[in-house]
Amino acid sequence: MRLSDVIKQRQAQQVSDEKRWAALDAERAKFTVQDSLHPAIGSLMTATGVKYYAYVNGVYREGSPEHLTSLLS
Repeated sequence: MRLSDVIKQRQAQQVSDEKRWAALDAERAKFTVQDSLHPAIGSLMTATGVKYYAYVNGVYREGSPEHLTSLLS
């Protein structure tokens, strides 16, 4: 095996590892509640991830923390 083949193999392995770690990080983030939430925003852990909700104008709304914060402001 030549040195260039070994280098290519290591680069391919590194790319594969980076993709795997990125997928794991994305999955972990899906189930992690954000810390910097508006006081009126609640969070609910479900089997599919975290859902955020707020009581806005007499109605419970669900959405991203950023969207709910803009509705509350």
